[in-house]
Amino acid sequence: MPLDYAFWNALVSTATLLVVATAALAALRQLRHLRDQTSMMGLLRVLDDWRDPAFQRSVAFVRLELAERMKDPEFVAELEERRVDRARHPELDICDWYEQVGAMLKYGLVHEDVSLDVSSGSAPTMWRALEPTITLMRRSRGDSLYENFEYWAVKGTLFARRYPDGRYPRNLPRMRDLAPASASTAAETPRRG
Repeated sequence: MPLDYAFWNALVSTATLLVVATAALAALRQLRHLRDQTSMMGLLRVLDDWRDPAFQRSVAFVRLELAERMKDPEFVAELEERRVDRARHPELDICDWYEQVGAMLKYGLVHEDVSLDVSSGSAPTMWRALEPTITLMRRSRGDSLYENFEYWAVKGTLFARRYPDGRYPRNLPRMRDLAPASASTAAETPRRG
């Protein structure tokens, strides 16, 4: 019986193709998991930075003191210079941090949906507080200054508009819906004593 080399060649080629395709699919799956792990590590790093006491002091400066300091002509003049004393301008640490995280968001190094779900209000709030400072500095440095911070603030604003009541799953009950009837009635009825 003569060997049909074309048949066997096609069979081996098909088997090889299946093995390569399976390996490629497994590799894509591993890459997706690796990307997710990298994104999670980035998000954890962002959260660690946020909890840092020095960072929180800079946040407090922005929230509590910056508006008043922006009335000081000397303070404002320092912002217009290229060499700013960072000890006198902790607001720039906040700008830099939001700039870095905004770049991570823009390039997919931190998962956008998770980050915005956790912090969609943070970037727009800080942007509004820092916008006079950034606008002043952009006069001499251009609009690219802190553009990734602005990107995050815009994404956060759009996210909040899209989900004004948050992203709690619609098909999942709230805890108040799971409370026993007597417990919810007791909570609503004031005690007399």
